[in-house]
Amino acid sequence: MTPLELSASLFSCHERFSLMHLSPICCKHSFLLPELRNIVGGSKAMFFMQEAGKSLEGRSINRVIFGKGPVNVLLWSQMHGDEPTATLALMDIFSFLAQNKSEPWVVRLSESITAHFIPLLNPDGAERFRRFTAAGIDMNRDARNLATPEANVLREAHQLLRPAFGFNLHDQGLSSVGAAPSVTALSLLAPAVDEARSMPMVRIKAMRVGALIARVVNQFAAGHIATYDDTFEPRAFGDTMQRLGTSTILIESGQWPEDPEKKFIRKMNFVSILTALHAIGDGSYQDVELEHYTGLVQNGKRMFDLMVRNLVITRADGWTTTSDVGLLIQPQGEQTSEVPNVNSLYAVKEIGDLKDFGGLSTFDASARTIQADAIGIDKCFRLKELKDLLQL
Repeated sequence: MTPLELSASLFSCHERFSLMHLSPICCKHSFLLPELRNIVGGSKAMFFMQEAGKSLEGRSINRVIFGKGPVNVLLWSQMHGDEPTATLALMDIFSFLAQNKSEPWVVRLSESITAHFIPLLNPDGAERFRRFTAAGIDMNRDARNLATPEANVLREAHQLLRPAFGFNLHDQGLSSVGAAPSVTALSLLAPAVDEARSMPMVRIKAMRVGALIARVVNQFAAGHIATYDDTFEPRAFGDTMQRLGTSTILIESGQWPEDPEKKFIRKMNFVSILTALHAIGDGSYQDVELEHYTGLVQNGKRMFDLMVRNLVITRADGWTTTSDVGLLIQPQGEQTSEVPNVNSLYAVKEIGDLKDFGGLSTFDASARTIQADAIGIDKCFRLKELKDLLQL
């Protein structure tokens, strides 16, 4: 089965095997640990789980192991506690593999690789739904100092396994694909190994995995894949593991229109990761042209959470214009979920000609008229308030 055939099959069957009772707010230790135990316990030794260490506040950090092949692959998610999309995709992957253990390609996969998953690396941060560990440290800037117990867990797993490949799984902020008004669904990066951004074979292999992912995702989200600036960051785990000989690919989960829980992005992770593991197992990732990766453009800033089109803005002195209005969701204290809701605050960030910008949600004001001082820059609205104001 080719990567394109496999990815198409995985795309079509995802809903049958996904654990949709798990949502972003469920990506906490108390929710996930029982789920993991159920999957591993019911897998008839297809999976094994072991505690890899503990967080600063004593929560277990667990490693789920699949396969018995010679190629070690290390995958870790939710290094940042408020980035749960790939964690949910990994849970779906566990569910899929457990229910398809007799599929010939799954059997071959289990014989060619050993995949080590750490689905929740920062359980203390996840408990608070915040980026940092309980110590207030960004774990992805702790690969050099290893000040946090969580960073040490990941480093020790790397030292123990010496994986050939690594998958660094994150969520990213709202971004566009370069200067296009198209939202980034997935962003990929094969991190640099040094400041010169040199191209040793370890990095080229990571790029080929990235090229494979870009190629298969392009079937379902063409024009919505981007990359990151590859400036070397010696404190980051991806750069560090690349430098230490593990071909590492960063997958950043972006957004999708009218999909606040990022279910489509979760599905893209499911398809991408399983297809990539299959291609690593049979070596077919080596056949993918690098241009599928090197041709990606970097993330841009041409997106708003909410776009209002064709709004007529007037002033008391008689001035009037038809404009677009771009709004962004504002963080509000200690969050419990990344999912926008009725209490989310939208702040006006730009007014004027926004034809070259996109919105995750778009309202057409249909030439309704509003006073300029009612919709000024940095004014904040709940969604219902804004709809009432615009008579939508």
